[in-house]
Amino acid sequence: MSISNWINPFRPAEGPPPQTLWAFIRWCLAGAWPVLWLAAFLSAAAGAMEAGTAWILGKVIDATVSAGPERFFEGSSLVLVLGAIAFFLVARPVLFGLSSASNAIMVQPNVNPLVLSRLHRWTLGQNVNFFDEDFAGRIAQKQMQAARAVTDVAAEVINVVAFALASLVGSVALLLAIDWRVAVGFSVWLVMYLALINWFLPRVRKRAAGRAGARAMVSGQVVDTITNIKTVKLFAHADHEDRA
Repeated sequence: MSISNWINPFRPAEGPPPQTLWAFIRWCLAGAWPVLWLAAFLSAAAGAMEAGTAWILGKVIDATVSAGPERFFEGSSLVLVLGAIAFFLVARPVLFGLSSASNAIMVQPNVNPLVLSRLHRWTLGQNVNFFDEDFAGRIAQKQMQAARAVTDVAAEVINVVAFALASLVGSVALLLAIDWRVAVGFSVWLVMYLALINWFLPRVRKRAAGRAGARAMVSGQVVDTITNIKTVKLFAHADHEDRA
């Protein structure tokens, strides 16, 4: 079975979509969590490789300084060099490739249709008044926006958050091994950075929500105008649509 089929993109949802954010995300991604956790683990392992890179380079440099150029390729130094070559030419590329493949092949192509199909099934189950009271184009746009947003969140949490957290933990461990004072300085910077994100994120979220709503409304207006163009032309409503 191909890894691209590890998530069933058309698996039906259980029950109606919840009204709170995290419960809604869990509803959207139900059935895909084992693959998402696997992709997050591979991404975190690739992130930990970054700290491992600095550690191995440091070991090679220390061995070079202590052994000298004449005796560098003898004994334990040779083993260290061979290990570094295996790390950089085999282990690191393979792990980064697996991380990239898990996100680009297993997650993103399947999560989007999974969420979209669930939202579409739920929308089709509404009564006729639901469709009479809103733009058809806006309803369709909201489905597309929600599916893309959940897919982006899942992919970026795997691709960025898991990778970055593993890199941070590895960096702190490496700095502690070098000098605890450097690790303290890094921790102070990290706290300030997280505080900055915490200040900006709610403001960005608020404006993004307004932009998405306005975009869906405009899209709905355009789609409904074109869909009902005979009625628009029959009643000479072109100017009204233009102003809207």
